[in-house]
Order: sequence, then C-alpha cells, then structure tokens
Amino acid sequence: MSHRRFASTGLAYVLALCAACDLESCVRGEQQELDCSDHQDGFEKAVAREGVLLEAIPDKPSFPMALVISERGIEELLKGITSDTNPVAGGDLSLFGLNLQIVPKKTEVELTSELDKCSRCVIFAVDFAVQAVTDGGTSQLAGNGKSKISIPLRLEEIDGDTSALVAAYEELTILDLSLTAMGFITAEYPEFEKALEIKMTELIREQSEPVQLMKFEPWTIGTNSVKVVAKEFAIFPDAGVISLGMQTNLDLPKAVALEVGQALDGDAMMAVQMHPGLLLGMAERMLAEGVIPRRYDDDGAPDPEGAQGITLTGLGKNAIGANDLDVTFRVWRTKGDYCGYANAVSVLRLDLQDSDGIQDRITVVPTDELRVLDGGQGVGELYEDNADLVEENKGLVDHFKRSLADQIGITVNYNELAVDGQNIVFDATGLTVSDKKIDILLDFLVLAAEGG
Repeated sequence: MSHRRFASTGLAYVLALCAACDLESCVRGEQQELDCSDHQDGFEKAVAREGVLLEAIPDKPSFPMALVISERGIEELLKGITSDTNPVAGGDLSLFGLNLQIVPKKTEVELTSELDKCSRCVIFAVDFAVQAVTDGGTSQLAGNGKSKISIPLRLEEIDGDTSALVAAYEELTILDLSLTAMGFITAEYPEFEKALEIKMTELIREQSEPVQLMKFEPWTIGTNSVKVVAKEFAIFPDAGVISLGMQTNLDLPKAVALEVGQALDGDAMMAVQMHPGLLLGMAERMLAEGVIPRRYDDDGAPDPEGAQGITLTGLGKNAIGANDLDVTFRVWRTKGDYCGYANAVSVLRLDLQDSDGIQDRITVVPTDELRVLDGGQGVGELYEDNADLVEENKGLVDHFKRSLADQIGITVNYNELAVDGQNIVFDATGLTVSDKKIDILLDFLVLAAEGG
C-alpha cells in the first residue's frame, strides 16, 4: 500500500470528502478518518493485544493442543524401547534358581482405565516360548505360555518445561499367567498358578525400572519464549487411545479448546491435534517477536520504522478448500498525509507432502487469493472497490503471507518429541482440517541410537 503510488489517489480521496461536506466543516481541519494520530493509537492498541504471554502455564481442564497415541503406537514404543531387556517384551529372568529365556511370539496391547484392573494402565498380552538354561548352558526345561500384564502409566516432570510419559514397570502386575512345559500345565493347578503369578510379579518388579516411553521437550519456535507442555493425560479404552493434553503460556480465549478422546482414523500410531486458535495465537506471538515482520515501508519491504503495519484478526477453516485456512488481517497506514486501515482475507493451503522417504511433513503454502473486506477506514476505504490498487500494492501482503506460512508450517510440524537412548523418526500420514481441530496423523520408527 505505497504512499508514493497513492499520493494522487489520496488527494482525490480528500477532495472527494471535502466535496461531500460543507465549506465550514472542511476548513475546520483534517477529517477524522484521515487523522494519523488516531490510527497510530488504534494500531498500537491492537498490537498490544496480540501475542500476550501468561506469567505461568495455566492449570485448567481444557487444552488447545493434544498428542494422541493409539494402542498400536504404545505397542511400538514398548517394543522399540525395551527391546530384549525386559521379560515382558522378551529377555532373561531368574526364577527358582533357573535362568529363563523368554521369547515373545505374539504381543497385543490394550489400554484400560478400569479401577478393578488398573487405573490408567496399558495391558500387555504376550504369547511366549520359554527355555530354562543352567549356568553351564544346558537346557533344563522348554515350553510355552501366555501372560497378561498391567503396566501403570504416568506423566512425570523431568526438568524445567520437559515432561515424559513413563511406563512404571517396577509397579507392573501379572493378571494372568499360564505355562505348559514337558507335559506340566499350570492351568490344571489354579492355586499353584496364582502363586506363580504373585512370585513372578515380585521378581519382575525387583528386576525392572521405569521405562520412559516419550519425552516432551520445550517448544523451539521464534525466540523460544512460547512454551507448550504436556500437563495431563487420560486413557480412552473404547477409542483405544491415550490423549495427552498440551498447555501453553500463550494467552488464548477460553473457546480455544479441543474435544479429546476420539479414535484415530485407520491404523495410525499417533496424532498431533491443534485448535486453529492456537495457530492464531502463535502467529500473533511471532509478529510480536518480530519473527514475522510487523511494519513495512512504502515498497512493501519489512521496515521497523515503516509507515504501514499488520495485525491479525482471525484464522479459521476455509469454507471451500478441504485443508485450507482463511487468514483475516488488517493493514494499517499510520504515517504520512493520509492514514487508515483496510481489512483483508487470504488463504493458506495445508497439504501432506508426499516424498519418497519416510519423513513426510505438512506443507503450508500461501495462495494468490486476496480479498479486501468492507469496514476499512480512511485510506483503507480506497481498496474496497478498486482491484487495480490492490493488485499494484501486493508486495507487503505477499511478504507477510510467506512469513506467516513459514511459521504456521513450523507450528503444525510439531516434533519436540524424543526417546532417551533412541532415535525416533516421524512420518506424517494424514491431515484433516475442521472448524475446531487440525488433525495430523503420524507413524514413527524407534531406532537404536548410533553407537548405542
């Protein structure tokens, strides 16, 4: 919205205003809608409301973001992390003076929140082969068995804003255990089988430690002043998911809250879910921090002392594009001979990148769509009915849209997730955008760390 290009148009606008008023009112002074001091004050007030940070991350039962892990995802985490070091997933166990080698043949994971079994637990069912070996390496016993084991889950604060989802192996309980070896079937001796379950529970607890399934690191975006922390988690057995509520220190409206607990589509292991209002709050903060330029010169280039500025007014689902977002914003002019603001809307397109590798991501691309809305003031009114003027001065808007798309892309590709001692690789497999939720489906691989 160039001052130089619009000088003649601005003069014409002033003359038109004067032609519409009587001589006495025109000579009294500048029209209010062209008063730059008023618009500078309005701009500063709008800026002050954007990207505000709270002093502390709030404790409240609603969340603008969630990480959802399916039963399949939990199973992959458990198997990938414990490997052959834990009897539940396979490994060695000492019992009654025998060295038992346990080899799983089939595993199934079920989530439960039933108090009579285990509140907020994962139920690990294992079909296994077992072999007893003496210190000299001689096989003493061979057979197979089935077990069902409950493992409590908990969310732990580690350090600062880092937290972790932990499987409490040291508190596991064997719910069912049956063995068949050399013609001996424990199911035929219920009392012995129950005693064996109790003894095995004690032994495995003694030989086990808590296992960190996933660690949630501080969010690294902008100047790192924004924090997103896993605060609570709940298990939804019917949907077969764990939902971890993520809270932020961004000052967001109460309506920015997700509905959690739904099953994941298909066979997805994990989903990152965000309310569109979180993206708006994040974008406002990036403007406040200068990561997205706030002010521009008359050629549309970023300039901290420029005559033109931008504030955001909304971000939400586009009515037509399946994965498109409408971004509404206000372009201000606060310096020069004439001032005001124009309201505009553009579209960002979210899409699933289809690469040849296993680390697909979500792309965020600005589109060419730009509409000037009614309701502008002062110089902003000139844009509402003049498409040529808008087209000639798109430099500022284009730069803003590119910067905004970059930051939204960083936000939706949240990957501040880690597994101690392992490498975890995420692959985006699905994307849905609705009025109240953006769903990004993920698969992952847990790989041994190099040198580990």
